[in-house]
Amino acid sequence: MASSSESRSRSNGKAHVLYFHQDLAPLRTVKVQGPTRGKRFYGCSHWPNSCGFFKWADEEDRVQELQFLLFKRDTRIAKLEILIEELENEIKNQKETN
Repeated sequence: MASSSESRSRSNGKAHVLYFHQDLAPLRTVKVQGPTRGKRFYGCSHWPNSCGFFKWADEEDRVQELQFLLFKRDTRIAKLEILIEELENEIKNQKETN
């Protein structure tokens, strides 16, 4: 199972996984009889001559969640830095007028 360099994206409401070939891995469903029949997964788009990429669709993608939290944090920090600059300018203007 090769899962080198993967990330999730959304297009037309469907989740996709970008993987080794820098292709979007198609979302497929297990059709063979067995305990995983009906389960959804991402697999290499070059199947059957594939790189072996495979990932169950219901696996948690903790990396994406953490990246989102970092983005939110960085956005909040940037907004606060702008606010600090605005307040410093306001203090400077108040001092100049007094």
